[in-house]
Amino acid sequence: MGGLRGFVFLQWLNVELLFVDDAARHRGLGGRLLATAEEKARELGARNATLNTFEWQAREFYLKQGYEEFGRIDDYVQGFYVAYMKKAL
Repeated sequence: MGGLRGFVFLQWLNVELLFVDDAARHRGLGGRLLATAEEKARELGARNATLNTFEWQAREFYLKQGYEEFGRIDDYVQGFYVAYMKKAL
């Protein structure tokens, strides 16, 4: 139904991939996966989290989870930017 891959390095949780199957979306699974990863990361000493997403993917979702955009690369894919996001844990 979904999953998250990330790692903790130098007190940062780096979220590499978060996915939720289309059939399971809008049921809170993505938020629960992210919250669980953040909790485990805090247990490992992480104080912050970072990730990136394309503007059409999950930027709004991450904003709702407390992340803020701190940078972007315009035209990363023709006509679209990739957003770099972070959150204090």
